[in-house]
Amino acid sequence: MKRMWAAVAAVGLVALSGCSNDGGAKPEGTPSPMTTPTLAEPVELDFYAAVITDNGADLSLVGDVMSQKLRVVDANGNEKWSIDSNVNEDDGGTEAYSAGENVIVHDYSGSTTAYSWADGQKVWSFDLPDDASSCRPAQSFGSQSTSGSDRLGEGDLILLENSWMNPEEDCEPSAEGDAVVYAIDPETGKEAWPALSVDADGETFGGRLIALAPDRKSGVMSWMDGDESMVTRVTFEDGSHVSIPITEAREVDDTGADYFSVYPTTDPTSLTYVYGSMDGDDPMSSAVMRAAQLNLPADVKPSDSATLAATDQSVDVSMEDTFDAVCGTELSFTADGKPACLQTELFASAVKYQGSDGAAEGWYADAPEASVARIGGLGGPQWEPVDHGDQTIIVVPAADGGIAALDAATGKAVWTTDGPRMREEGETGSWGGQGVLPDVGLIVVTDNKKTTFFNAKTGKPVSDHPAGDYADLSSSQRFVIATNEDTSTMWAVVDK
Repeated sequence: MKRMWAAVAAVGLVALSGCSNDGGAKPEGTPSPMTTPTLAEPVELDFYAAVITDNGADLSLVGDVMSQKLRVVDANGNEKWSIDSNVNEDDGGTEAYSAGENVIVHDYSGSTTAYSWADGQKVWSFDLPDDASSCRPAQSFGSQSTSGSDRLGEGDLILLENSWMNPEEDCEPSAEGDAVVYAIDPETGKEAWPALSVDADGETFGGRLIALAPDRKSGVMSWMDGDESMVTRVTFEDGSHVSIPITEAREVDDTGADYFSVYPTTDPTSLTYVYGSMDGDDPMSSAVMRAAQLNLPADVKPSDSATLAATDQSVDVSMEDTFDAVCGTELSFTADGKPACLQTELFASAVKYQGSDGAAEGWYADAPEASVARIGGLGGPQWEPVDHGDQTIIVVPAADGGIAALDAATGKAVWTTDGPRMREEGETGSWGGQGVLPDVGLIVVTDNKKTTFFNAKTGKPVSDHPAGDYADLSSSQRFVIATNEDTSTMWAVVDK
Protein backbone atom coordinates (compact mmCIF):
# COMPACT_ATOMS: atom_id res chain seq x y z
CA MET A 1 0.00 0.00 0.00
CA LYS A 2 2.83 2.40 0.83
CA ARG A 3 4.53 1.71 -2.50
CA MET A 4 1.28 2.27 -4.41
CA TRP A 5 0.69 5.60 -2.68
CA ALA A 6 4.27 6.69 -3.32
CA ALA A 7 3.87 5.96 -7.03
CA VAL A 8 0.57 7.88 -7.25
CA ALA A 9 2.10 10.83 -5.39
CA ALA A 10 5.11 10.90 -7.70
CA VAL A 11 2.94 10.86 -10.85
CA GLY A 12 0.80 13.66 -9.43
CA LEU A 13 3.83 15.85 -8.71
CA VAL A 14 5.19 15.42 -12.22
CA ALA A 15 1.81 16.29 -13.75
CA LEU A 16 1.40 19.38 -11.59
CA SER A 17 4.89 20.68 -12.27
CA GLY A 18 4.65 20.26 -16.03
CA CYS A 19 8.28 19.15 -16.07
CA SER A 20 9.77 16.05 -17.55
CA ASN A 21 12.38 13.96 -15.77
CA ASP A 22 15.27 15.49 -17.71
CA GLY A 23 17.82 15.61 -14.90
CA GLY A 24 17.12 19.25 -14.08
CA ALA A 25 16.65 20.62 -10.59
CA LYS A 26 13.72 19.16 -8.69
CA PRO A 27 10.88 21.52 -7.79
CA GLU A 28 11.08 22.78 -4.21
CA GLY A 29 9.20 20.50 -1.83
CA THR A 30 9.54 17.37 -3.98
CA PRO A 31 9.78 14.38 -1.60
CA SER A 32 12.80 12.08 -1.69
CA PRO A 33 12.22 8.60 -3.10
CA MET A 34 10.79 6.25 -0.46
CA THR A 35 12.90 3.34 0.73
CA THR A 36 11.94 0.09 2.36
CA PRO A 37 14.07 -1.61 5.05
CA THR A 38 15.07 -5.05 3.83
CA LEU A 39 17.18 -7.86 5.26
CA ALA A 40 20.23 -8.25 3.05
CA GLU A 41 21.85 -11.55 2.14
CA PRO A 42 24.31 -12.83 4.77
CA VAL A 43 28.01 -12.07 4.43
CA GLU A 44 30.96 -13.88 5.98
CA LEU A 45 33.50 -12.15 8.22
CA ASP A 46 36.86 -13.86 8.65
CA PHE A 47 37.19 -13.08 12.36
CA TYR A 48 35.38 -13.78 15.61
CA ALA A 49 33.00 -10.81 15.66
CA ALA A 50 30.32 -9.42 17.93
CA VAL A 51 28.00 -6.50 17.15
CA ILE A 52 28.19 -3.69 19.70
CA THR A 53 26.06 -0.96 18.12
CA ASP A 54 25.11 0.54 14.74
CA ASN A 55 24.45 3.99 13.32
CA GLY A 56 20.78 3.36 12.56
CA ALA A 57 21.53 2.99 8.87
CA ASP A 58 24.38 1.22 7.10
CA LEU A 59 27.30 0.93 9.53
CA SER A 60 27.96 -1.23 12.56
CA LEU A 61 30.64 -1.29 15.22
CA VAL A 62 31.87 -4.82 15.83
CA GLY A 63 34.43 -6.20 18.24
CA ASP A 64 37.25 -8.39 16.91
CA VAL A 65 38.14 -10.41 20.00
CA MET A 66 41.28 -12.11 18.73
CA SER A 67 42.84 -8.92 17.33
CA GLN A 68 41.62 -6.68 20.17
CA LYS A 69 40.19 -4.20 17.68
CA LEU A 70 36.97 -2.38 17.07
CA ARG A 71 35.99 -2.38 13.40
CA VAL A 72 33.32 -0.34 11.64
CA VAL A 73 31.90 -2.36 8.77
CA ASP A 74 29.13 -1.74 6.27
CA ALA A 75 26.30 -4.07 5.28
CA ASN A 76 28.57 -5.85 2.80
CA GLY A 77 31.19 -6.58 5.46
CA ASN A 78 33.62 -3.97 4.12
CA GLU A 79 35.73 -2.34 6.80
CA LYS A 80 35.58 1.46 6.89
CA TRP A 81 37.98 2.06 9.78
CA SER A 82 39.25 0.41 12.94
CA ILE A 83 40.91 1.23 16.25
CA ASP A 84 42.77 -0.78 18.88
CA SER A 85 40.59 -1.39 21.91
CA ASN A 86 40.11 -3.74 24.83
CA VAL A 87 37.35 -6.10 23.72
CA ASN A 88 38.24 -8.87 26.17
CA GLU A 89 35.15 -9.43 28.32
CA ASP A 90 37.29 -10.72 31.19
CA ASP A 91 38.66 -7.19 31.53
CA GLY A 92 35.34 -5.43 31.10
CA GLY A 93 35.18 -5.48 27.32
CA THR A 94 33.93 -2.55 25.28
CA GLU A 95 30.67 -0.67 25.58
CA ALA A 96 29.59 1.70 22.82
CA TYR A 97 26.69 4.01 22.04
CA SER A 98 25.43 5.54 18.81
CA ALA A 99 24.64 9.26 19.11
CA GLY A 100 23.76 10.92 15.80
CA GLU A 101 26.84 11.12 13.58
CA ASN A 102 29.13 9.77 16.30
CA VAL A 103 29.84 6.48 18.03
CA ILE A 104 30.96 6.74 21.66
CA VAL A 105 33.31 4.06 23.00
CA HIS A 106 34.02 3.15 26.62
CA ASP A 107 36.62 0.40 27.07
CA TYR A 108 37.66 0.55 30.74
CA SER A 109 40.87 2.37 29.87
CA GLY A 110 39.93 5.53 31.76
CA SER A 111 38.83 7.38 28.62
CA THR A 112 35.44 7.58 26.95
CA THR A 113 35.81 8.75 23.36
CA ALA A 114 33.47 9.84 20.56
CA TYR A 115 34.46 9.03 16.98
CA SER A 116 32.85 10.06 13.72
CA TRP A 117 30.88 7.18 12.20
CA ALA A 118 31.98 8.36 8.76
CA ASP A 119 35.76 8.22 9.08
CA GLY A 120 36.78 7.39 12.63
CA GLN A 121 38.05 10.87 13.44
CA LYS A 122 38.09 11.67 17.16
CA VAL A 123 35.36 14.17 18.10
CA TRP A 124 35.86 14.39 21.87
CA SER A 125 37.30 12.43 24.75
CA PHE A 126 36.47 12.40 28.45
CA ASP A 127 39.20 11.22 30.82
CA LEU A 128 38.26 10.05 34.28
CA PRO A 129 39.87 12.33 36.87
CA ASP A 130 42.84 11.12 38.88
CA ASP A 131 42.98 10.00 42.51
CA ALA A 132 42.51 13.54 43.75
CA SER A 133 38.76 13.20 43.21
CA SER A 134 38.24 9.44 43.40
CA CYS A 135 39.79 6.43 45.10
CA ARG A 136 38.40 4.21 42.35
CA PRO A 137 40.86 3.24 39.59
CA ALA A 138 39.87 4.21 36.06
CA GLN A 139 39.50 0.59 34.96
CA SER A 140 36.83 0.07 37.64
CA PHE A 141 34.30 2.30 35.86
CA GLY A 142 31.75 0.74 33.54
CA SER A 143 29.09 2.55 31.55
CA GLN A 144 25.42 2.54 30.68
CA SER A 145 23.08 4.98 28.96
CA THR A 146 19.97 6.55 30.41
CA SER A 147 18.17 5.45 27.24
CA GLY A 148 18.49 1.84 28.39
CA SER A 149 20.07 0.86 25.08
CA ASP A 150 23.03 1.50 22.78
CA ARG A 151 21.08 4.21 20.92
CA LEU A 152 21.02 7.71 22.41
CA GLY A 153 18.26 10.23 21.81
CA GLU A 154 17.74 13.84 22.81
CA GLY A 155 18.46 14.35 26.50
CA ASP A 156 20.05 10.95 27.05
CA LEU A 157 23.29 10.70 29.02
CA ILE A 158 26.11 8.22 29.46
CA LEU A 159 26.65 7.20 33.07
CA LEU A 160 30.15 6.13 34.10
CA GLU A 161 29.78 4.07 37.27
CA ASN A 162 32.19 2.44 39.66
CA SER A 163 31.77 -1.33 39.31
CA TRP A 164 34.32 -2.57 41.88
CA MET A 165 33.54 -3.17 45.53
CA ASN A 166 36.65 -1.73 47.14
CA PRO A 167 38.53 1.54 46.58
CA GLU A 168 42.29 1.68 46.37
CA GLU A 169 44.08 1.24 49.71
CA ASP A 170 45.52 4.26 51.54
CA CYS A 171 43.77 6.65 49.16
CA GLU A 172 42.65 10.00 50.53
CA PRO A 173 40.08 11.64 48.26
CA SER A 174 39.62 15.38 48.06
CA ALA A 175 37.13 17.35 50.12
CA GLU A 176 34.52 16.72 47.42
CA GLY A 177 34.61 13.02 48.31
CA ASP A 178 35.18 9.76 46.47
CA ALA A 179 33.49 10.04 43.05
CA VAL A 180 31.53 6.96 41.98
CA VAL A 181 29.20 8.26 39.21
CA TYR A 182 29.89 10.63 36.31
CA ALA A 183 27.20 11.80 33.84
CA ILE A 184 28.49 12.64 30.35
CA ASP A 185 26.70 14.71 27.72
CA PRO A 186 27.08 12.69 24.49
CA GLU A 187 27.12 15.81 22.32
CA THR A 188 30.02 17.56 24.03
CA GLY A 189 31.81 14.97 26.16
CA LYS A 190 31.44 17.31 29.14
CA GLU A 191 29.94 16.44 32.51
CA ALA A 192 26.19 17.07 32.47
CA TRP A 193 26.14 17.57 36.22
CA PRO A 194 28.75 17.28 39.00
CA ALA A 195 30.00 13.78 39.75
CA LEU A 196 28.32 12.00 42.65
CA SER A 197 30.63 10.98 45.48
CA VAL A 198 30.53 8.97 48.69
CA ASP A 199 32.38 9.97 51.82
CA ALA A 200 35.29 8.14 53.43
CA ASP A 201 32.96 5.47 54.87
CA GLY A 202 31.08 4.95 51.61
CA GLU A 203 31.12 1.48 50.06
CA THR A 204 29.68 0.32 46.76
CA PHE A 205 28.81 -3.29 46.02
CA GLY A 206 30.29 -3.93 42.60
CA GLY A 207 28.57 -4.53 39.27
CA ARG A 208 26.00 -2.13 37.82
CA LEU A 209 25.71 0.73 40.31
CA ILE A 210 22.47 2.41 39.21
CA ALA A 211 19.36 0.48 38.19
CA LEU A 212 17.21 2.40 35.68
CA ALA A 213 13.59 3.12 36.56
CA PRO A 214 10.97 1.95 34.03
CA ASP A 215 10.49 5.52 32.73
CA ARG A 216 14.31 6.00 32.42
CA LYS A 217 14.09 9.42 34.08
CA SER A 218 15.75 8.28 37.28
CA GLY A 219 17.67 5.39 38.76
CA VAL A 220 18.24 3.73 42.13
CA MET A 221 21.60 3.02 43.78
CA SER A 222 22.28 0.59 46.66
CA TRP A 223 25.31 1.20 48.90
CA MET A 224 26.63 1.36 52.47
CA ASP A 225 27.68 4.44 54.43
CA GLY A 226 29.66 2.96 57.28
CA ASP A 227 27.16 0.75 59.14
CA GLU A 228 24.19 2.43 57.48
CA SER A 229 22.41 0.72 54.57
CA MET A 230 21.48 3.32 51.96
CA VAL A 231 19.22 3.65 48.94
CA THR A 232 19.67 6.68 46.67
CA ARG A 233 17.35 7.80 43.88
CA VAL A 234 19.11 9.93 41.24
CA THR A 235 17.19 12.18 38.83
CA PHE A 236 18.95 12.15 35.46
CA GLU A 237 17.80 15.59 34.31
CA ASP A 238 19.93 17.47 36.82
CA GLY A 239 21.69 14.89 39.02
CA SER A 240 19.66 15.77 42.12
CA HIS A 241 19.28 12.87 44.52
CA VAL A 242 17.60 11.58 47.67
CA SER A 243 19.47 9.18 49.98
CA ILE A 244 17.40 7.26 52.51
CA PRO A 245 18.72 4.91 55.23
CA ILE A 246 17.02 1.50 55.27
CA THR A 247 19.07 -0.22 58.00
CA GLU A 248 16.14 -0.80 60.38
CA ALA A 249 13.83 -1.87 57.55
CA ARG A 250 16.36 -4.53 56.54
CA GLU A 251 15.58 -6.60 59.62
CA VAL A 252 13.59 -9.00 57.41
CA ASP A 253 16.92 -9.90 55.75
CA ASP A 254 18.30 -12.73 57.88
CA THR A 255 21.35 -13.48 55.74
CA GLY A 256 23.68 -11.30 57.77
CA ALA A 257 25.23 -9.91 54.58
CA ASP A 258 25.94 -6.22 54.10
CA TYR A 259 25.34 -6.43 50.37
CA PHE A 260 21.89 -6.17 48.83
CA SER A 261 20.21 -5.01 45.62
CA VAL A 262 17.25 -2.72 45.13
CA TYR A 263 15.35 -2.28 41.86
CA PRO A 264 12.82 0.44 40.95
CA THR A 265 9.30 -0.29 39.73
CA THR A 266 6.64 1.74 37.95
CA ASP A 267 5.47 2.81 41.42
CA PRO A 268 8.04 5.36 42.72
CA THR A 269 7.11 4.51 46.31
CA SER A 270 7.67 0.78 45.91
CA LEU A 271 11.09 -0.79 45.31
CA THR A 272 12.06 -4.44 45.10
CA TYR A 273 14.68 -5.50 47.64
CA VAL A 274 16.52 -8.68 46.61
CA TYR A 275 18.58 -10.92 48.84
CA GLY A 276 19.31 -14.62 49.40
CA SER A 277 22.25 -16.99 49.24
CA MET A 278 25.25 -16.94 46.96
CA ASP A 279 27.67 -19.86 47.17
CA GLY A 280 30.79 -19.42 45.04
CA ASP A 281 31.19 -23.19 44.77
CA ASP A 282 27.60 -23.70 43.60
CA PRO A 283 26.70 -21.71 40.47
CA MET A 284 23.05 -22.74 40.87
CA SER A 285 22.80 -20.92 44.22
CA SER A 286 22.31 -17.57 42.47
CA ALA A 287 19.05 -18.88 41.04
CA VAL A 288 17.51 -19.01 44.53
CA MET A 289 16.22 -15.53 45.22
CA ARG A 290 14.30 -13.98 48.08
CA ALA A 291 12.61 -10.62 47.77
CA ALA A 292 10.90 -7.99 49.85
CA GLN A 293 8.83 -4.93 49.03
CA LEU A 294 10.53 -1.75 50.17
CA ASN A 295 8.18 1.20 50.66
CA LEU A 296 9.56 4.74 50.57
CA PRO A 297 7.88 8.15 50.41
CA ALA A 298 7.99 9.91 47.04
CA ASP A 299 7.89 13.48 48.31
CA VAL A 300 11.28 13.74 50.02
CA LYS A 301 13.07 16.96 49.07
CA PRO A 302 16.09 16.17 46.85
CA SER A 303 19.63 17.39 47.37
CA ASP A 304 22.06 18.76 44.80
CA SER A 305 25.16 18.15 46.93
CA ALA A 306 28.01 16.36 45.18
CA THR A 307 28.48 14.03 48.15
CA LEU A 308 25.73 11.52 48.89
CA ALA A 309 24.43 11.61 52.45
CA ALA A 310 21.32 10.51 54.30
CA THR A 311 18.50 13.01 54.17
CA ASP A 312 17.86 14.91 57.40
CA GLN A 313 14.11 14.85 56.78
CA SER A 314 11.78 12.54 58.65
CA VAL A 315 11.20 9.51 56.44
CA ASP A 316 8.92 6.51 56.95
CA VAL A 317 10.42 3.33 55.51
CA SER A 318 8.97 -0.17 55.68
CA MET A 319 9.83 -3.52 54.15
CA GLU A 320 7.88 -6.74 53.96
CA ASP A 321 8.92 -10.14 52.69
CA THR A 322 7.05 -11.21 49.58
CA PHE A 323 6.64 -14.63 48.02
CA ASP A 324 4.85 -13.28 44.97
CA ALA A 325 6.60 -12.93 41.65
CA VAL A 326 8.52 -9.66 41.37
CA CYS A 327 11.04 -8.07 39.04
CA GLY A 328 14.26 -9.01 40.83
CA THR A 329 16.84 -8.02 38.26
CA GLU A 330 17.72 -5.14 35.95
CA LEU A 331 15.22 -4.05 33.34
CA SER A 332 15.83 -4.34 29.62
CA PHE A 333 14.20 -2.01 27.11
CA THR A 334 12.69 -2.42 23.65
CA ALA A 335 13.56 -0.24 20.66
CA ASP A 336 10.62 2.00 21.66
CA GLY A 337 11.88 2.24 25.24
CA LYS A 338 9.36 -0.09 26.89
CA PRO A 339 10.68 -1.96 29.95
CA ALA A 340 10.70 -5.71 30.57
CA CYS A 341 12.22 -7.95 33.21
CA LEU A 342 13.16 -11.64 32.99
CA GLN A 343 15.01 -14.08 35.22
CA THR A 344 14.79 -17.74 36.15
CA GLU A 345 13.85 -18.97 39.61
CA LEU A 346 14.61 -22.42 40.98
CA PHE A 347 11.95 -23.93 43.23
CA ALA A 348 11.98 -27.27 45.08
CA SER A 349 10.25 -29.12 42.27
CA ALA A 350 10.05 -26.67 39.38
CA VAL A 351 11.86 -24.06 37.34
CA LYS A 352 9.99 -20.87 36.51
CA TYR A 353 10.52 -17.75 34.48
CA GLN A 354 9.91 -14.73 36.63
CA GLY A 355 9.24 -11.39 35.01
CA SER A 356 7.27 -8.20 34.65
CA ASP A 357 6.92 -5.06 32.57
CA GLY A 358 8.45 -3.04 35.40
CA ALA A 359 5.38 -3.12 37.63
CA ALA A 360 5.74 -3.92 41.32
CA GLU A 361 3.83 -7.16 40.78
CA GLY A 362 5.32 -9.74 38.43
CA TRP A 363 4.39 -13.18 37.12
CA TYR A 364 5.61 -16.76 36.84
CA ALA A 365 5.71 -18.92 33.71
CA ASP A 366 6.92 -22.49 33.19
CA ALA A 367 10.54 -22.84 32.07
CA PRO A 368 12.84 -25.70 31.07
CA GLU A 369 15.30 -26.81 33.72
CA ALA A 370 18.36 -25.89 31.66
CA SER A 371 17.26 -22.26 31.59
CA VAL A 372 18.48 -21.75 35.16
CA ALA A 373 22.08 -22.05 34.06
CA ARG A 374 21.70 -20.37 30.68
CA ILE A 375 19.23 -17.46 30.64
CA GLY A 376 20.42 -14.28 32.26
CA GLY A 377 23.35 -15.95 33.99
CA LEU A 378 26.72 -14.27 34.36
CA GLY A 379 28.42 -14.53 30.99
CA GLY A 380 25.39 -16.25 29.48
CA PRO A 381 23.61 -15.21 26.29
CA GLN A 382 21.36 -12.23 26.55
CA TRP A 383 17.72 -11.82 25.65
CA GLU A 384 16.01 -8.73 24.28
CA PRO A 385 12.40 -7.60 24.70
CA VAL A 386 10.41 -6.97 21.53
CA ASP A 387 7.80 -4.33 20.68
CA HIS A 388 4.58 -6.08 19.64
CA GLY A 389 1.97 -3.41 18.97
CA ASP A 390 0.79 -2.22 22.38
CA GLN A 391 2.46 -5.20 24.01
CA THR A 392 6.03 -5.99 24.93
CA ILE A 393 7.01 -9.61 24.42
CA ILE A 394 9.88 -11.67 25.81
CA VAL A 395 11.20 -14.51 23.65
CA VAL A 396 12.45 -17.52 25.62
CA PRO A 397 12.93 -21.29 25.24
CA ALA A 398 9.57 -22.90 25.94
CA ALA A 399 9.14 -25.43 28.74
CA ASP A 400 8.03 -28.18 26.34
CA GLY A 401 10.42 -27.37 23.50
CA GLY A 402 10.46 -24.71 20.83
CA ILE A 403 10.31 -21.06 21.82
CA ALA A 404 7.60 -18.91 23.36
CA ALA A 405 6.85 -15.20 23.20
CA LEU A 406 5.57 -14.14 26.62
CA ASP A 407 3.63 -10.96 27.31
CA ALA A 408 5.92 -8.91 29.57
CA ALA A 409 2.89 -7.64 31.51
CA THR A 410 1.28 -11.02 32.25
CA GLY A 411 3.65 -13.85 31.34
CA LYS A 412 0.99 -15.36 29.07
CA ALA A 413 2.17 -16.83 25.77
CA VAL A 414 1.44 -14.58 22.78
CA TRP A 415 2.68 -17.26 20.39
CA THR A 416 4.75 -20.41 20.48
CA THR A 417 6.69 -22.25 17.81
CA ASP A 418 8.43 -25.57 17.24
CA GLY A 419 11.63 -23.79 16.25
CA PRO A 420 15.00 -24.09 17.97
CA ARG A 421 14.96 -25.46 21.50
CA MET A 422 17.44 -25.20 24.31
CA ARG A 423 19.49 -28.26 25.17
CA GLU A 424 21.22 -29.04 28.43
CA GLU A 425 24.23 -26.86 29.15
CA GLY A 426 27.35 -28.29 27.53
CA GLU A 427 25.45 -30.22 24.88
CA THR A 428 25.46 -29.27 21.23
CA GLY A 429 22.90 -26.60 20.51
CA SER A 430 22.54 -24.80 23.83
CA TRP A 431 20.66 -21.48 23.70
CA GLY A 432 22.96 -19.15 21.81
CA GLY A 433 21.07 -15.91 22.24
CA GLN A 434 18.25 -13.87 20.78
CA GLY A 435 18.03 -10.54 19.01
CA VAL A 436 15.46 -8.39 17.28
CA LEU A 437 15.51 -6.36 14.06
CA PRO A 438 12.57 -3.98 14.59
CA ASP A 439 12.80 -2.26 11.20
CA VAL A 440 11.96 -5.50 9.40
CA GLY A 441 9.82 -7.09 12.13
CA LEU A 442 12.09 -10.07 12.73
CA ILE A 443 13.26 -11.94 15.80
CA VAL A 444 16.52 -13.88 15.49
CA VAL A 445 17.51 -16.94 17.51
CA THR A 446 20.73 -18.90 17.27
CA ASP A 447 20.33 -22.42 18.65
CA ASN A 448 20.36 -26.09 17.74
CA LYS A 449 23.16 -25.53 15.18
CA LYS A 450 21.21 -22.94 13.20
CA THR A 451 20.22 -19.29 13.12
CA THR A 452 16.50 -18.81 12.58
CA PHE A 453 14.57 -15.67 11.69
CA PHE A 454 10.99 -15.47 12.96
CA ASN A 455 8.15 -13.08 12.18
CA ALA A 456 7.86 -11.00 15.36
CA LYS A 457 4.06 -10.73 15.11
CA THR A 458 3.22 -14.38 14.49
CA GLY A 459 6.28 -16.43 15.46
CA LYS A 460 6.30 -18.05 12.03
CA PRO A 461 9.83 -19.05 10.92
CA VAL A 462 11.01 -17.08 7.89
CA SER A 463 14.39 -18.66 7.18
CA ASP A 464 17.03 -21.00 8.65
CA HIS A 465 20.80 -20.80 8.28
CA PRO A 466 23.47 -23.25 9.49
CA ALA A 467 25.43 -22.31 12.62
CA GLY A 468 28.20 -23.93 14.61
CA ASP A 469 27.67 -26.29 17.52
CA TYR A 470 28.23 -23.54 20.06
CA ALA A 471 27.50 -20.45 17.98
CA ASP A 472 26.78 -17.22 19.85
CA LEU A 473 24.50 -14.45 18.65
CA SER A 474 25.00 -10.71 19.02
CA SER A 475 22.77 -8.03 17.59
CA SER A 476 21.99 -4.35 17.38
CA GLN A 477 18.82 -2.89 15.90
CA ARG A 478 20.01 -3.31 12.29
CA PHE A 479 22.79 -5.91 12.40
CA VAL A 480 23.02 -9.52 13.59
CA ILE A 481 26.12 -11.71 13.83
CA ALA A 482 26.22 -15.45 14.53
CA THR A 483 29.78 -16.29 15.54
CA ASN A 484 31.55 -19.63 15.39
CA GLU A 485 35.15 -20.32 16.43
CA ASP A 486 37.03 -18.29 13.82
CA THR A 487 34.43 -16.88 11.45
CA SER A 488 31.16 -15.02 11.67
CA THR A 489 28.01 -14.69 9.59
CA MET A 490 26.49 -11.22 9.46
CA TRP A 491 23.05 -10.05 8.39
CA ALA A 492 22.23 -6.37 7.95
CA VAL A 493 19.09 -4.36 7.41
CA VAL A 494 19.49 -2.17 4.32
CA ASP A 495 17.22 0.47 2.77
CA LYS A 496 16.14 -0.27 -0.79
